[in-house]
Amino acid sequence: MYTEFYGLKEKPFALLPDPRFLFLATSHREALAHLLYGIEEGEGFIQVIGHVGTGKTTLCRTLVQRVGPEVEIAFIFNPSGSELELLMAISREFGLPAALRSRSELLDALNRFLLEQKASGRRVVLVIDEAQNLEPEVLERIRLLSNLETEREKLIQIVLIGQPELEENLARSDMRQLRQRITVRWSLQPLVRKELKDYLDHRLRVAGLSKPDLFQRGAVRAIYRASRGVPRLINALADRALLAGYARGTRSIDARMVRAAARELPVWGSRLAYATLGLPVGVAGLLLVGGLLLGLFYSAWKGAHELGSLPPVASSSAREEPSQASLAPAMPAAPQSLEQLLEGESVRSSAAAALAALLNAWGYSEQLADEIDPNLFARVVGEFSSLRVFATRSSRIQLEQLDLPAILELGREPDARRYVALLGLGGDGPATVALGPRSLKLMPRELDRLWTGRTFFVWTNFESLPALEPGMNGSAVRWLQARLTELGYLQRGDASGEFDAHTVGAMRRFQTEHELEQTGEVGPKSMIALYQALDYGTPRLSLAGEDS
Repeated sequence: MYTEFYGLKEKPFALLPDPRFLFLATSHREALAHLLYGIEEGEGFIQVIGHVGTGKTTLCRTLVQRVGPEVEIAFIFNPSGSELELLMAISREFGLPAALRSRSELLDALNRFLLEQKASGRRVVLVIDEAQNLEPEVLERIRLLSNLETEREKLIQIVLIGQPELEENLARSDMRQLRQRITVRWSLQPLVRKELKDYLDHRLRVAGLSKPDLFQRGAVRAIYRASRGVPRLINALADRALLAGYARGTRSIDARMVRAAARELPVWGSRLAYATLGLPVGVAGLLLVGGLLLGLFYSAWKGAHELGSLPPVASSSAREEPSQASLAPAMPAAPQSLEQLLEGESVRSSAAAALAALLNAWGYSEQLADEIDPNLFARVVGEFSSLRVFATRSSRIQLEQLDLPAILELGREPDARRYVALLGLGGDGPATVALGPRSLKLMPRELDRLWTGRTFFVWTNFESLPALEPGMNGSAVRWLQARLTELGYLQRGDASGEFDAHTVGAMRRFQTEHELEQTGEVGPKSMIALYQALDYGTPRLSLAGEDS
């Protein structure tokens, strides 16, 4: 749909495991090296583990291209069913007679095939993708296949590739013999932040773009925050953002387009697939990917209908200069001071305009009422989104620590109260405030002069955490302890599943560093700080300058 507009020969971010698009990030490069090493050294079993969407299947297809002609390789994708069905699938992949039906016939034919390949100097490799779906008795049959050997070496090498549940299955006591035979292991990780720009550029080049400069720096960072580096989610976000750019007639993708794409695709909570909140990782992953695909189909349908009504983008040579009569009214001059920005605004009109500006930073473009009671922000936002509003008193240092856009209340006297959205702040530079589409840069001390301290944060509870306090236990506490350990506030081994003294101490250290009240408990403000520290997908005050 948009390929010609951007000068592409094909879609660069299709959700297909095409080896041409494989980007060898550090983890993928090392995984491929482990696979090739294990095959070259004749290892019996090789294992690669990766979460949903991290590129396991693409890695499999790339392996086919990297092994030499002396290797006979067969793939079983998404295996299921009985031991007999697996043997039939293996025989079919190796080109053995289709008439074989019994287990003994299949095993005899497979053994003869392996001996023939050995006599001709060829290695035989069987790769099983999505191996976490194999039943224990089928895994045991696979182990027995590895018994097909000569006095000196194995006749078949087996590569098991799957999601983390595969490790759980192999940890069973009755899988001990198979587990002990796996001599080469690798865990496939998502991309790290610094690899994402190269990943996007690589795929754009493969798709035919000689100068891949479509994504602004802020857009790249927004994609990483929303996707957590998972290639499948990166592709979905980038594809939808390109579609949005096409709809707007722009070849430059900014962070707001990415955040709007993230709203339409259920990836904002992508960390949930890897969290420990109730569902097993595999189930959560399947729900995530299923929802993602539904979102993609809906977005494509919606985009096609919306785009179908747009006029074609004319070339620069075909455009005509508009007549004076056809020119739209000029936009109001940009405000030069806070007084000019607030001129003509009332309490409720400034609150409505501030909320509109803040929601736009989150990727929402809802049409709000011209006037809104600031005490009803939460009700208004809750009518069309899952975002929350948290009203509190704050300080400039705390705002910088939380790094989250907010609405500030200005005016020392009650009858002079006005509201602005704070969209940018950090370092020694100016702050950025806005009302609706109008924005102003000013030095923070000018805000300090009028700011009452009252602050409204728009946020989202990504992990649906309840308020946590000492004495509690359960999955939410385990999540908290895992994240505090990840951030370095809790020592490994201190996570007990109970909100105990170790956890209280860790939370107090975290709260101290983030200029929060040192209660040791986890309320909304501490949740916001945790999500920000863990780099969940939110707009940030410190990145406001990169969105433009």
